[in-house]
Amino acid sequence: MTANYPDNGHIAPPPLRALRRFARTQPIEQASAEHCELCGEVLASEHRHLLDLSSRACLCACDACTLLFAGERQQARYRAIPRRVLLLSDFQLGEAQWEALMLPVNMVYIFRTAQGARAFYPSPAGAMESLLGLEQWQGILAANPVLEEMEKDVEALLINRVREQREYYLAPIDVCYQLVGKIRLHWRGLSGGQEAWEEIRAFFEHLQVQATIYTRPTRSPTDGGEQPCQR
Repeated sequence: MTANYPDNGHIAPPPLRALRRFARTQPIEQASAEHCELCGEVLASEHRHLLDLSSRACLCACDACTLLFAGERQQARYRAIPRRVLLLSDFQLGEAQWEALMLPVNMVYIFRTAQGARAFYPSPAGAMESLLGLEQWQGILAANPVLEEMEKDVEALLINRVREQREYYLAPIDVCYQLVGKIRLHWRGLSGGQEAWEEIRAFFEHLQVQATIYTRPTRSPTDGGEQPCQR
């Protein structure tokens, strides 16, 4: 990983000298641990991520740095990626709507940006963008108002329709990246191979365990109000 030195008017030390100093001053267990990519703090195995909005790369971050970029702040370079995972148990997506997306595979994740919605599907070569028309997205959005709650750039609608599955999640964008990485790493040949499909199955089983089941609010027959969704 390339070190980013602060622009404080001093000359950055040569990489080799910096590495030697790091090796001398850091305990062995810290030298092998992951570090916050903004401040260098040692991270636990479970830690937060930031999204670099310019490159759409994920950065490992400590809690303090995550707080600096929480929410949709204007002019911020980074944005904190939330942790919530919702299993959208009554998601509405007709077969005609799905076919209209014209995807070569039965998995896709869709996220919103300031410019509109973008759709990507995992492939052995990485994430591939698929054209998503405004009309198509508006139709999905109208049928599923929960998608209005998706935080721009850092949350996505993740759809799994592989092998008769019909799973729909509101998930963090780094989770979608993780799925892409697994497929790229394990896919073999034209069909993927048993290992790749086992990885995909295990990924969605783990995601389902993590998720909170979401059902759209319904009106109470007694008071005319709305029932809260399951959180």
